[in-house]
Amino acid sequence: MSFFENTRKPVGLGGKIMVAMMNVGHSAVARWGLQFLNAAPDAKVLDCGCGGGANIKRLLKKCPEGRVPSHRETN
Repeated sequence: MSFFENTRKPVGLGGKIMVAMMNVGHSAVARWGLQFLNAAPDAKVLDCGCGGGANIKRLLKKCPEGRVPSHRETN
């Protein structure tokens, strides 16, 4: 698998590197956008974008009593 194919479904060492690069690369715009979010402390949070999961961590920090729904709940 080529390095850039790891953007779709990261696997192996290349995938770990890709996920880390996404988290760093998207950080500034994600922080900017999340400053406008006024979510309830117990909100269900879902990141429907791309990246390595850093935004879920940020969303749950803004919603300390919140949770990430399972894939079954989001269909």
